[in-house]
Amino acid sequence: MPQQYQVQKSIEIHAPQTDITPLLSDFTKWSSWSPWQKVDPSIVFTLGEPSSGVGAHQFWQSSWGFGEMTITNISSTKINFNILFNEEHIVTGVVSFSPLANGNQVTCSLDGEVTTSILGGYLALFSQYILANTVKLGLNNLKTTAQLQIAPHSEKIDDDSNSPSKN
Repeated sequence: MPQQYQVQKSIEIHAPQTDITPLLSDFTKWSSWSPWQKVDPSIVFTLGEPSSGVGAHQFWQSSWGFGEMTITNISSTKINFNILFNEEHIVTGVVSFSPLANGNQVTCSLDGEVTTSILGGYLALFSQYILANTVKLGLNNLKTTAQLQIAPHSEKIDDDSNSPSKN
């Protein structure tokens, strides 16, 4: 059984990339959208230094194990990162942005490998299933958070245009 797996999920977010990128590249903002607390209530995150930008990293511990994530590259079209679970499960990931007329297509791709020789293939299948569902939930949360950030600006513009003009 193969010990490698792949997950790829996309979502359309009606927000500029400049509003989406900081939610992903700054671990202090992850609590506003990350699904992991809901998926595993026992999880505890610890932020490393730096906590944002290239080299940012965070650690976690939960009843399911422990791990760490590091942002390895940020460009105008993507954010790359590495994840290590329980010192034996390696994931490389990328979140990419494709501009749309009214926002961005945001795609999260994960390539994982379970390096445990015994049962590694089964763990890869299980990891793929869990991560596919969690990434989908995370992208939905990210969409809501990013779009809510711009909502107050939209309301203000709408309110101003609907108010009677004073002469």
